[in-house]
Amino acid sequence: MVSRRANFGERPRTLTSESRRPHKLIIDKIEDERDGEGEDQCNSRYSSKPHPAQAVHTPGQFVSVWGATPQKEDRYVPFFSQKNTFFDGDFSRMRHCVGVECHRGQKPESPNQDDFFMLARKDCVLFGVLDGHGHEGHEISHFAQERLPALIMERLRRDGEAWEDAVSQSIADLVGLSKTHFGGKAEHSGTTITIAMLDRARGATEGPVRLRCAFLGDSIAVFARRKNKSEPWQVTTLTDIHRPEREDEKKRILTAGGKLHLSSEPDASARLLTPDCYLAMSRSFGDFHAVPFGLSSEPEFSVGELTADHENFVLIASDGVWDVMSPAQAVQLVGKYPREEAQTAVERLVSKARMRWQSQKNVVDDITAVLVWPSLFPEGE
Repeated sequence: MVSRRANFGERPRTLTSESRRPHKLIIDKIEDERDGEGEDQCNSRYSSKPHPAQAVHTPGQFVSVWGATPQKEDRYVPFFSQKNTFFDGDFSRMRHCVGVECHRGQKPESPNQDDFFMLARKDCVLFGVLDGHGHEGHEISHFAQERLPALIMERLRRDGEAWEDAVSQSIADLVGLSKTHFGGKAEHSGTTITIAMLDRARGATEGPVRLRCAFLGDSIAVFARRKNKSEPWQVTTLTDIHRPEREDEKKRILTAGGKLHLSSEPDASARLLTPDCYLAMSRSFGDFHAVPFGLSSEPEFSVGELTADHENFVLIASDGVWDVMSPAQAVQLVGKYPREEAQTAVERLVSKARMRWQSQKNVVDDITAVLVWPSLFPEGE
């Protein structure tokens, strides 16, 4: 198989109107799989389809890359295989450099339960990672991945400054929709949600770019910046993961009448106990049976700022990365690659995480990473 470097920020080769293949990343992935596995399988992995959130905005303004609909057969795909992916839009017009990688782990009883999305236009990027758990976790994470961005964007169209209200109300709406859509499936299954948005305040055309992050559960977002290549990356962790032993989380659980189980294993997280099971997190979307025992679906928020005099990138990944790698280690690995090689960088990150899982543990978790090097500063700023 021929290996090619691919990224969203790179301009594509000349395309004919008949091919209509939108971008070099997709082109190279498809052609590599054709070389190695045959056209039928490759066509099932990469399909052209707009994300539902694109309908909120003017057609043609957005590009999207997002996890495809889970299938029953996903349970039997090979370990470490790439998740099926949808894509849409004119990638040749997008200046942001993006890398996306989502691999199934080594859990024979489960399909890939991670999901992801990236929606970008010239003046903003919205992206996120979701990590499902429980028997129906892959369905819950995909349900949220398809619907939450559209709900948020619709609210931000009305008030672009109301980020926290937009996210909180959208997740609350999603809770109601999921109970109607899934019936009892979401009672004992759920998902993490970690999302970030890069844009400017409404009306602003220059100056710093704001980074707004919202999170539920234990998928982590980090922000890296440096003045020049001779300096080390400054790493900011944007999320304070929701573990039951976190003091404020513990207080809420105990006040609600819930209980905690403390593991005797070193470095193991506490568990939120319910009559039916235990959870390694104190907040998630879904898992409705645990709400009376202190589980919360209310997101938390953090902010950052990007300036034109620094290099900047944002990385969101599921715990398939963070359980075996620190934020500083992940940034150091990814930051070795120039922005034009964002896709290569996340592929190396996911591969490194996989090798660490295999050397340390009996199973390998699903591993997902979305890397964004934004290009939101006009020339000369």
